[in-house]
Amino acid sequence: MKLGVLKKFIPQFIWRKIEKNPELQKIIANINWLFLDKVVQMLVALFVGVWVIRYLGPEKYGMLSYAVAFVSLFGFIANLGIDGIAVREFVKKPKEKERIFGTLFVLKFFAGIVAFILSLITVFFVKSGDTLVFWLTSIIALGFIFKVSDVFDFWFQSQVKSKYSVYVRSGVNITSGLLKIILILMGASLTAFAWVLLLGSATTFFGMVVVFFLIDRKLPKIKIDWNIAKKMLHDSWPLILSGIAINVYMKIDQVMIGNMLDNVLLGNYSAAVSLSEAWYFFPTIIVGSVFPAIIYAKKCSENLYMKRLQLLYDFIAWSSIILAGLVSFFSKNIVNFLYGQQYAQAAPVLAIYIWSGVAIALSIANGKYLVIENLTKIVFYCALSGAVINILLNFIFIPIFGIVGSSVATLISYFISVFMVVFFKDSRINAKMLFSALVPFKLFTRAYYRDIMDDNI
Repeated sequence: MKLGVLKKFIPQFIWRKIEKNPELQKIIANINWLFLDKVVQMLVALFVGVWVIRYLGPEKYGMLSYAVAFVSLFGFIANLGIDGIAVREFVKKPKEKERIFGTLFVLKFFAGIVAFILSLITVFFVKSGDTLVFWLTSIIALGFIFKVSDVFDFWFQSQVKSKYSVYVRSGVNITSGLLKIILILMGASLTAFAWVLLLGSATTFFGMVVVFFLIDRKLPKIKIDWNIAKKMLHDSWPLILSGIAINVYMKIDQVMIGNMLDNVLLGNYSAAVSLSEAWYFFPTIIVGSVFPAIIYAKKCSENLYMKRLQLLYDFIAWSSIILAGLVSFFSKNIVNFLYGQQYAQAAPVLAIYIWSGVAIALSIANGKYLVIENLTKIVFYCALSGAVINILLNFIFIPIFGIVGSSVATLISYFISVFMVVFFKDSRINAKMLFSALVPFKLFTRAYYRDIMDDNI
């Protein structure tokens, strides 16, 4: 993507730095393409999502949100924490492709069945008196079985052919969006929207099978090697534990609201959460695009590495703060415009919850740092602390302050989870940098901008 258009939006002193640095030009060009792709997806999802939320109304949307959040709590079982491990094995042992593929396929298939059964049993006891929520959860949870499509994705990643996975998933997302619009125009029932979610999972699986066949002209034989299975599960158990903590940490607030309050309030809360999470792709793209340069800097100079890392923290922190401030200030207008007066109670939740994006942005970058420094255990401890604090604070705040209290509880737990790194000796330097990213005064000093203009950065 051409960079010339950006001249109109970038200060001259920064532009001069970009012109001198081909590596930086590549990073920005990559960000442009990824950003454009994600913005288009976000706009489509936001348009359809807002339409669905308005159509269903707070009560029905609350039921659907509860079912989705409840099912998400069991996602760690279907995922098994083997994503990166699977790609690693495909790359390291290409001659054992069929045995690795077959073993993964069987593991993911049975894990999906277990996740489905546990979801049904748990929701039966938790929501024994709500038949509709039980069936919504059952339909959505059935999608766990089609998570075997991940195995094809792992293979594509190992062959640097991820674009094929993107084609399939993008096609499914667009098709699902069109189906939701058709359901709205037909005046369909709430259950129909759950079936669309299941259909999306099934279509992704069959789409992956077709694309795999078109590329390789044959499907791999299902060969099972229990030694490979044992090794993968042995390597993945810390990631499974992290998955449990992260799933609880991200979704428990909606489940607790659904159990402690009512579906109308949950619908309002979930509508605010949906808007808040819509822009989370931004820090993901920025961090993903910039981090190769930061990793390279570590090989060259520890000082350069730290400077680049600090600038990344500063950028994503303050871009998140500015966005959160604007959305928070105009939260009432935004909710009224997008959702209508029926979702008026979502406005104060949005005004608070949107600030969690600052913690999420820093968490994404911090997580990459911990991986580079081989401090992955700290990722689990941070996620676990966030999950425990989120549950405790929600138990305290929801009965007193309702859904606004839940948004405060979640916001606090997100920030605590990020800054838990201060309690670990190996990550205290990083904790200092995270705190520094939130200090506004340095943004008005000459020294700060001399660092940005340094050609070595």
